Amino acid sequence: MDAKNGAVVRPSGLISKVVAKCDGKIRADGKLSCGPSKSNTARAQQIEGGLYGANAVSTSCCDSIARFFATSGNTEDGFIYVIDVLQLEREGITVFEYSDPEHPHEQEVTLVLQSHEFIPPSLIVRKYEVKSDWM
Repeated sequence: MDAKNGAVVRPSGLISKVVAKCDGKIRADGKLSCGPSKSNTARAQQIEGGLYGANAVSTSCCDSIARFFATSGNTEDGFIYVIDVLQLEREGITVFEYSDPEHPHEQEVTLVLQSHEFIPPSLIVRKYEVKSDWM
């Protein structure tokens, strides 16, 4: 994924304020609102990466969860990017960490990019390779 994305953290979509659709992917649980919003974008990203064109990135503060996703479920080698969270807002990136996330065990922190196509390299504090241990 790192090579495919040009060695940057890139979301799947480009829409920073998505509209939820009645397509069977969302539940009527009050987590999403009517109309376009950044919160809808974050919630959609938690359901499925890039859902509805979400310009969002899923992250986690938990090392083991980050390793799991960086290695595609421990099936390949990958990279973990450490992001300067204190500078996200300055760069126009909104942070969402819900008390009722879609997958609580993932400890997800969802980043909604507004005008960026990827996390600016200046926000990457560290990048390091992690090996899968499937063999």
